[in-house]
Amino acid sequence: MFERLDSDARAAVARAREEAARAGKREVGTEHLLLGLLSRPGDAADALTAAGADAKDLRAQIAGEDASAAPAPAAAASPAPEPLDTQHSGDDVPLTKHARHALDLALQATQRLRHRHVSTGHLLIGIIEQPHNGAVQALSVGGIHVGTLRADILQRVTISTQNDAL
Repeated sequence: MFERLDSDARAAVARAREEAARAGKREVGTEHLLLGLLSRPGDAADALTAAGADAKDLRAQIAGEDASAAPAPAAAASPAPEPLDTQHSGDDVPLTKHARHALDLALQATQRLRHRHVSTGHLLIGIIEQPHNGAVQALSVGGIHVGTLRADILQRVTISTQNDAL
């Protein structure tokens, strides 16, 4: 899976691992992926910032909740691509079930949109397509409308891909 990530998306996942370690967590959750996306330039950070997301506020919100208590994601309605090895990327900090599922959903979004690589925008789509995870809960508590964020990020990844094709 990690070879399908563009360089910004890989750097965001690496930053997420740092965020999890900083928080004293043994696994990287969707909330850490969200913070990793905010730390990297790109479509995801732009959409999150436009929606009013602030890394400091989200970090404080995330520190106050236990993301591992969120329910497991529902099974995908359509056949998914072959599962990817998202448990590890060569680092010792594994991903939670929700974080692995977010990466799988990001790959599905990439394929559905007929894009070549998983970008930070696709990762954000994968995170917010799971309504019951720590990242979505933190965004909602922070007053961010996830539906509006989803529409914005879909538009941004479409425009970015069109610009890259030119």
